[in-house]
Amino acid sequence: MEKRAAFRSGDWVAPLLLPRKMQALFKVPVFRRLLTRVFGPEGVYEWVIARTRYIDGVFERALSSGFAQVLIIGAGFDTRAIRFKTGERGLKVFELDAPTTQNAKLGQYKARRIAVPPSVSFVAIDFEKESIRERLSESGFCAGARTLVIAEGVFQYLKPEAAMATLQAIKELAGAGSWFVFDYAHASALRGEGSSYGEARTVRGVRKLGESWQYGLDEQEVKPLLAKYSFTLVDLKSPRGLEDLYFKNEDGKVMASINGTQSIALAQKI
Repeated sequence: MEKRAAFRSGDWVAPLLLPRKMQALFKVPVFRRLLTRVFGPEGVYEWVIARTRYIDGVFERALSSGFAQVLIIGAGFDTRAIRFKTGERGLKVFELDAPTTQNAKLGQYKARRIAVPPSVSFVAIDFEKESIRERLSESGFCAGARTLVIAEGVFQYLKPEAAMATLQAIKELAGAGSWFVFDYAHASALRGEGSSYGEARTVRGVRKLGESWQYGLDEQEVKPLLAKYSFTLVDLKSPRGLEDLYFKNEDGKVMASINGTQSIALAQKI
C-alpha cells in the first residue's frame, strides 16, 4: 500500500493475513503514518522493509543458483515459500518453529484460502527441549545438501548458549556452498550505550513485550564467529549500508534513516 516504491517490500501475502478491520485501516494513509511513526521506535519501519528486501534478494539468487532446499529457522509468518512459488521451481522448504506459531499461521492460510505448495514442510519444535537435527531428519531434510538457511529475527532473542547450539546445528546440517543469511542485534545496544539511532525506544519496547534481547555481536566479532562454524562472511550490511542500498534517491540523498540497533549478514559454508 506504500506509494513510495523504495518502501515496498513485495510481500503481498502479509496483508491477507491481517484481520479484515486492520486491512481496511491500513488503506487509510493517515493511519499508516500514525502506526509507523507513533507506535514504533525510530527507524524500525525502515529496518523491517530493508531486512525483508535483503533476504528476498538472497532468496531469489538461491532460486537461480541450483539450491536443493531452504531451511527457515524460527519461520514465524515468513511468506517466501508462497511468494516465490517454490513448489513450481522444485525447491523444498522447511519451516522450523514452535507449534503455536505454526498453527496460527496455517490457520490463517486456510482461512484466506492461500494454497501451500506440497514441497513446504512445517516442522514443529520446542527449541528448548528438542534437537533441530533430529526434528529435521524426521521431516525429510537432506543433511549435507546445498541449503539456504534463513534466521530472521532469531538470534537476538536466544540465550548465548542457545545461539551457539543453533550455529552448531547449522554447521552440521548445511552442505558445502550453502548460504546462511541472518540478522543480529548490536552488542552495544545490549550494553545500553545509547549510541545508535532509535536505540533507547527499541530496547525499551522489546522489554515491554516481554522478549528482551539476550544475544548481540559487535561487528568485529561476526567474521571469526562464522569461521568457528565453517562459514565465511560474504556480506555484512549495517543500517547505514542498507540505507545506501535501498533508500538513496537519484541525487544520491538518503531518503530515510534505518534503526541503528541491528545489522544483517550473509555467509557461505566452506
